[in-house]
Amino acid sequence: MKITPLIIFVFGLLVGVRVYAQTGKHDEKYTGDTTSTEPPRYIIRIDRLEIDNMKLRDTLLITVETFGCTVAGFDLKFGTASPFISIESVLPGEINDSCDWEYFKAVPVTVPGDDMNYPSELWQAVALAKITPDTTKPVCFGFERKASLLKLVVSNDHVLQTPDTTAPIFFFWEDCSDNSLSDATGGSMIISNKVFDYFGSEMSDNRQLFPTRRGAPRQCISPNALNKPLRLIDFHNGGILFRLDLGEEIPEEAADTTVPDSVPAGIDTN
Repeated sequence: MKITPLIIFVFGLLVGVRVYAQTGKHDEKYTGDTTSTEPPRYIIRIDRLEIDNMKLRDTLLITVETFGCTVAGFDLKFGTASPFISIESVLPGEINDSCDWEYFKAVPVTVPGDDMNYPSELWQAVALAKITPDTTKPVCFGFERKASLLKLVVSNDHVLQTPDTTAPIFFFWEDCSDNSLSDATGGSMIISNKVFDYFGSEMSDNRQLFPTRRGAPRQCISPNALNKPLRLIDFHNGGILFRLDLGEEIPEEAADTTVPDSVPAGIDTN
């Protein structure tokens, strides 16, 4: 199942018209060369967890840092190719709940089983601050600090034994609306600037075609478009690190290696 592309920008059009009517202008911060790699105005990050008892049932956050800019909607797509974890559900984060946004939907996306370019598990989540042009307005469009967009419920209940391993969860692109934001002006679609893997290495490559893990391809910005998308988001992948804790206490009966006081004849204890 796939959420209808570009639903996120219905809100942008509605609110953008109202902002223009009230102020007589759009936000001037977003004019200029939209293909340049400016410092990011947004950082979206999948958290990382370290598990030392090899059993996982926890919540992993996807957060955003806005650096004073607004967030009025998002369309995020992410997944995993690891057989050792499963994303069981996706819940709205702090911004959606605390700002009283009107719309949220998260669904698993069907992946083609014969395409090695796809993860084994894929999700899409869309949230909008408003979906109708009425007089009410959201409480807020984000915070002046890092805040969660989504909460991923993850587990490895389906796995009998988990080795020491890394299980990345990463952003994924099937079309230009994936992993995009709308601000409160509704002026433009805001898309990827750079993408970083689980280990922090940049993996951006806008020459890639869909599907890709490397960010929105260059085809998403038409040189002839009047209102080009803005490359203002840095994406950081995350995931789970399973690391066996060798410092765990060993049961006393298993740790007793002393030689008994009396040893049966014929047994060499050297």
